[in-house]
Amino acid sequence: MADNLRILLLSRYGSLGASSRMRLFQYVPFLERLGAEVLISPFFDDTYLEQLYSTRKRYITRVAASYIRRAHALLGAKSCSVIWVEKEVFPFLPAGFEALLAHCNVPYVVDYDDAIFHTYDQHRLTWVRRALERKLDPLLNHATYVTVGNSYLEAYVRAHGARSVTRIPTVVDITRYKVSAEPYLDATSAEFRIGWIGSPETTKYLYLVRDALRVLSSERPIRLITIGATPLPDYGVPLEQHAWDEQTEAQLLSSIHVGIMPLMDSPWERGKCGYKLIQYMACGRPVVASPVGVNQDIVTDRVGFLAHDTDAWLQALRLLASDIDRRRAYGAAARERVEREFTLQVTAPRIVELLCEAARSFPQSVR
Repeated sequence: MADNLRILLLSRYGSLGASSRMRLFQYVPFLERLGAEVLISPFFDDTYLEQLYSTRKRYITRVAASYIRRAHALLGAKSCSVIWVEKEVFPFLPAGFEALLAHCNVPYVVDYDDAIFHTYDQHRLTWVRRALERKLDPLLNHATYVTVGNSYLEAYVRAHGARSVTRIPTVVDITRYKVSAEPYLDATSAEFRIGWIGSPETTKYLYLVRDALRVLSSERPIRLITIGATPLPDYGVPLEQHAWDEQTEAQLLSSIHVGIMPLMDSPWERGKCGYKLIQYMACGRPVVASPVGVNQDIVTDRVGFLAHDTDAWLQALRLLASDIDRRRAYGAAARERVEREFTLQVTAPRIVELLCEAARSFPQSVR
């Protein structure tokens, strides 16, 4: 089906970037097994992310190199069947630079898993908003297909000129997530393990549930397990913190009793795709999340709770800590739903079909 398909993949990040890894890279082996050739060209490489996470600084020389690398990638685009773009072509450059992709005369597909457009239209500087608030419009106008992770993103891209939009959730490779028995927990003495996975930039959301966790910690033994978070000094509850590692994340998530996803309710957060919830659920664990954006679609009353304030968070976690039968029932339903809707095995054929259809949309003679 994908024989002779040559794909230029213009990702936002290298393999360390969660969005690039889950929205694009995890489909590459599937495409290659079907005969496609995939040329990967990240805008920001892994070294850039490593330095950003460790120092919180953006080095101008590395950023400049990123723009040069992207321009060089576009020079070779005409030899490809289709271009697969993550978010945008040139960050923080005006719309005319996004329009360059249409001049390559190669069909392209654009993917969004967060509200990157709010980087521009809600920027604190007025001149940035005026100059860049519609910078994505040319990219969307000329895209053969646009894929999005939720309804909030879909509404935006349709309003800004996308002609054909397909909703594709962010998914897991289910073979990497094994369901194991939860850690021992009785009603009063054993430690209730609450899990969170994310990045240094999203650690801030954990402070939204700190008060609830402190109260719960005063009632019974608990521990917050974090993967990928920055240190949490003076957080006030027992912690077990791990660096993110692709090889160990699933195993660590199997060591928790419940997974959480606190979020503030603002435009940027409404664009998130709930991937950490899918990870917890794939491990057969119940979830508690803020009722923001796609969380409201993922978290049903069969798999966990939506918690809108500190009291609701405390009530949900307290109940899950004390009721093993409910935890197991929610966890089983969570795993079942992931297998049905949120796996690579389900979405990969759809991605292949979209890319192949996009390639066929331009006659070879036109290129």
